[in-house]
Amino acid sequence: MSSKLLRFFSRLLLPGGLILLASVLSINAGYAHKLTASFWANYAYVIFGAGLVLSAVFKCSRLFFAILIVGLCDRAFFWLAPTLSASGIHRTIFDAVAFLLPLNLLALSFMRDRGIISPRGRQRIVFIAAQIGVVAGVILFHPAQMRAATLMQSQFVPKTYSEWTHISQPALLVFIIATFAMLAYLIDRRRPVESGLFWALITAFVALNAGNANHASSAYFATGGLILSIAVLETSYTLAYRDELTQLPSRRALNEELAKMGDTYALAMVDVDHFKQFNDTYGHETGDQVLQMIASRLADVSGGGKAFRYGGEEFAVVFPNRSVDDAYPNLETLRKKIEATPFKVRGGERRASGKRKKGQKRAHGKKQVQVTVSIGAAACEGEKVAVDQVLRNADKALYRAKNSGRNCTTVSA
Repeated sequence: MSSKLLRFFSRLLLPGGLILLASVLSINAGYAHKLTASFWANYAYVIFGAGLVLSAVFKCSRLFFAILIVGLCDRAFFWLAPTLSASGIHRTIFDAVAFLLPLNLLALSFMRDRGIISPRGRQRIVFIAAQIGVVAGVILFHPAQMRAATLMQSQFVPKTYSEWTHISQPALLVFIIATFAMLAYLIDRRRPVESGLFWALITAFVALNAGNANHASSAYFATGGLILSIAVLETSYTLAYRDELTQLPSRRALNEELAKMGDTYALAMVDVDHFKQFNDTYGHETGDQVLQMIASRLADVSGGGKAFRYGGEEFAVVFPNRSVDDAYPNLETLRKKIEATPFKVRGGERRASGKRKKGQKRAHGKKQVQVTVSIGAAACEGEKVAVDQVLRNADKALYRAKNSGRNCTTVSA
């Protein structure tokens, strides 16, 4: 349980939380003030510019727009604050940015990547431009500015409860809602994009509380841009080395893992029993849910094993520095755990025609079915055996398991 908890927190906090912590420690230690003004004048441009280029090259549109939004917020303070600091307009801009920024990041966390210059991408650009236009309109028209200032300074609770922050209560409420919504979504399905957006939100909150248009606030906004840029690289790595459906490492990752193995390791091939029949009966969506369930069990395999999605309904488990005899009890435990896991299918079976006959009612409720796997294992035990040969041996053992009635574990002779 402790290892699962540690893995959970490491996935939640890394890398965004670590980057933010390093930034806080560096700035509070006074390193930010030791750098020249010219450095800070160019630092944000480098971070946000590099992030925009990376996200465009790797086609991560959500991260592209997030970097653009955070960069615009930072530059809005940096450009406008020196000229508007003596008037109330600066406070209105600050409150507007604090209100709109979390709303934009929250919206991006629930959207899909639809391209940057695609119709959806152009719509997002127009939406961002419209927000800039609204804020500009508030600045130019004094009556609108007065109404906006009154609205943004509304108080829902006594002021003593919000004196710890520079952010107005309406903006603070939006930050709190966005934080909990994004955190719940991140816990449910941890992805680099969702993680980057969440930590960019937290970093923006820190930046807004660091002061107006000083080096610290700009450094924190740039830290948010850095977190989002790293999320671009994480996403690219995930697409190459992690299976999107099951979130297990992919076949490419397996090949690289096997290439690094020493002279002793065990390899098991795991295949879902009667999966084609299951797909034909209940549909591919339910079949995907079966694969996800099995992947979740494989991810917790004991004995130091590491699971991979091999392809289709096949998985692989590698046990470094283990013989096949060492791996066998862990594989049997895994097989029995999958067999004992209840799987419920929503609705009735799929009909060949795909239509209900007249007067026939739709099946309701959940039907529980049993899902089993067959496992074949082989090993390289101190011998110079090629990886391809170990894979073939594991495949032969898997075929024997299937020919023996399935739902069993066999080892290579």
